[in-house]
Amino acid sequence: MRRAEPWTLSVYRVRSLWMWGLLLGFTSQLVARAAHSAEEYNFSWLDPEKKIYVLQNRKFEKARKLLLSGNIGLGLSNPYRTTYSVQPRAAFYISEEWGFEVFFDYTANAVNNTFLALQQATGGSPIPSIREFRTGFGGLVHWAPWYAKINVFNQILYFDWLFFAGVGRMSTYLIPANASQDLTPLILGTGHQFHVSRTWVVRWDFMAMLYLAPLYGTTGENTWFADYKFNVGFGLRL
Repeated sequence: MRRAEPWTLSVYRVRSLWMWGLLLGFTSQLVARAAHSAEEYNFSWLDPEKKIYVLQNRKFEKARKLLLSGNIGLGLSNPYRTTYSVQPRAAFYISEEWGFEVFFDYTANAVNNTFLALQQATGGSPIPSIREFRTGFGGLVHWAPWYAKINVFNQILYFDWLFFAGVGRMSTYLIPANASQDLTPLILGTGHQFHVSRTWVVRWDFMAMLYLAPLYGTTGENTWFADYKFNVGFGLRL
């Protein structure tokens, strides 16, 4: 019988240790959950003057809505002309990510200082071959994969970052050939639409028009050229 007592005592100890271990594990889980909950949801340590904003659903939606906008822009490619463009536009979005847009473009051209310096250096002759964009129109497909918000001067500003591609038809004028030439450029670009309200939008975009044209204006092999524009404007969402 005395030999059985150590066995009985060891079983009792094992059961006690197991119960204490189970209780300790259960308690540690409760403490860990409470600590995690406090760490995740307790923001009392923040500056009470600050506010916390969480981006969940879109505050400003554009799906199945018409956007009428007007842009003004600056040409970045013509070395001998300062160019300004005006672009009325109309866009319609079939979803929050995909939409279509049509636009008309009117470009004004003015002689710049580079051309004046060249004329002065050469005595006015010869005049380099210059292509002036005059008018045009085009159609674009919009893809807006990112919708986000930023804090600007302590105000939350919502915006879409979009990319677009399409084709157009542009009327150009060649100097000194004094000839008109129509082109069909491929159009690529990117830009932002900033949602001021549910109705008003501020937008900017960078547009590249790629086109084939004779190397020397009216002669030479066809070569790829690029014309770049930076536009800003306002839009009315209906």
